[in-house]
Amino acid sequence: MNDNNTSDPFSKANIQKADAFLAQFIDIKQLLPIKEGLTKEMIEYFNQFKFSTQAQIGPLTYQERQKKIQKYRQKKNTRQFLKKNHYDYRAKKAQTRQREKGRFVSNKK
Repeated sequence: MNDNNTSDPFSKANIQKADAFLAQFIDIKQLLPIKEGLTKEMIEYFNQFKFSTQAQIGPLTYQERQKKIQKYRQKKNTRQFLKKNHYDYRAKKAQTRQREKGRFVSNKK
């Protein structure tokens, strides 16, 4: 079957063309509920429940949750996955020890 078949009214290309055409006459915000099949009564019913910034989202308020998300995103952006040497003393000690073929040897030889 050919992907460029325009006889299918529900093809992605035809839907995009229809959306562009309707956008000339209707605001996109008004178009989305129509596309979802919501009636005017349903839209009015859902608009009764306006989202409050003081509402609880689980144990947190909206502002508390937003602060936590912002902090997480900042920390995520500053992550470093480079190899770190956490034991400077061990590294210095290893550099001074005698080696043979890359392995540590005792000084008693």
